[in-house]
Amino acid sequence: MHSYVRHVNKLPRKMDANHHDTPGSSSKMASKPTIAIIGSGWGGFTLAHALSLAKYNVTVVSPLRTIQYTPLLASAAAGMFNFRLAEEPVRRRNKLPGLSYYNAKVEDIDFNSRTLDCKATDSDITEEHLKGVDSFKLKYDKLILAPGCDVQTFGTPGALEHAIFLRTTDDARRIQKRILDMLDAASIPGLTDTQQRNMLRIVIVGGGAIGIEATAELFDLWDHEMRHVYPHLDGKVTIEIHDVAPALLGTFDKRLGEYAAQKLEGRGIEVKTSSHIEKVDAGAIWTKEQGELRYGMLIWATGNGTNPLVSKLDVKKDGKLQRIVTDRRLRVFDAKDQLIDNVYALGDSADIEGYTLPTLAEVAVQKAKYLAEELNKADMPAQAFEYKQRANIAYLGQHDGVIGGKDEWTGQSAWLAWRSGSIYHWPRSWRRTLMIGISWFFNKIGGRDIARKW
Repeated sequence: MHSYVRHVNKLPRKMDANHHDTPGSSSKMASKPTIAIIGSGWGGFTLAHALSLAKYNVTVVSPLRTIQYTPLLASAAAGMFNFRLAEEPVRRRNKLPGLSYYNAKVEDIDFNSRTLDCKATDSDITEEHLKGVDSFKLKYDKLILAPGCDVQTFGTPGALEHAIFLRTTDDARRIQKRILDMLDAASIPGLTDTQQRNMLRIVIVGGGAIGIEATAELFDLWDHEMRHVYPHLDGKVTIEIHDVAPALLGTFDKRLGEYAAQKLEGRGIEVKTSSHIEKVDAGAIWTKEQGELRYGMLIWATGNGTNPLVSKLDVKKDGKLQRIVTDRRLRVFDAKDQLIDNVYALGDSADIEGYTLPTLAEVAVQKAKYLAEELNKADMPAQAFEYKQRANIAYLGQHDGVIGGKDEWTGQSAWLAWRSGSIYHWPRSWRRTLMIGISWFFNKIGGRDIARKW
């Protein structure tokens, strides 16, 4: 994926964005307006690949070079398929030039000059070769703000340093490695029963869909696979869910949350609602209700926090999450309640004034498809955005699940809807869908790669 980037003034010791022009750039590309998209999540990725490259040059700036298929991350962590199948690269081999990607963070925006101040994402390469020269500027004609949200820790001391946040494939890899490390460490001779149980306790903070599905996948991994590899540890691995809310699955109907809690507890999973975590350390958390609690792995899945870029921008924001406020055509308001010319926002970091929508992938995808369709037809959107409600689905383990929305149901049929949605709806690639299906088939007959039968 390549694009033309319009000329910017060179700054001392700064990378010139034009150095990134790719083979095939032409005067035809120069004549097209440039749409800059900040973020490669559900909104940014979908929009980038739906915009007409015959009409626009599209530039994506994001510290993540792939979209992360978040509904698949827990499955990847539990060894259901290769980690790479839970992500899709922004870059593509395109016959039509006009789509480019920069692995960088946008640190500030000048809406008047339509300029992005960017900094290359930290890595060993940038540290070794680009010290002091890793900043650059990009010009745009239209701007899409879709940076997503940051992790939400509610300021809990130690959470950022010691918890794993299930947001990327790197997090999924860390979880799988941690599980194997826990099981191997607990198998060392001479340990007491208490030592083994402490290092085999998995604590999941957050009783929403992500936390529940991580719990379900890890329970299935142990119950169906790993306890046969580590029979001497059977009965010592425990999973606990902690949530400050009084019930699980707060975005679902109360009845479904109660059903989920009952089923999870019936499988030996400890559900601790109204649990207030005061601090986190390496190997231990402290709760207001229980005091010190040792753990082998801590997964933090408490939802979204405000993105640092959004906090910095002089735009209208609202709500506890301080989301960017837009109109029904996704146009951004400034702090004085005036629309900013050619600036749009979508994804978790944005919301529509008077039309509040949840921070769900489906909302971001629908907004991205809408905006791409409108901008492909005209210079600016003509029709207002309308959200089409889809069902909320959560997996509970052991081929069980819940579905909320217009229709509500539970059990194996809900699990089948969740599983089919995972393989057919999210990957959006026949090759990826086929490879996930093949992985599931081989897992069924031969066990997962981390717990082979043969």
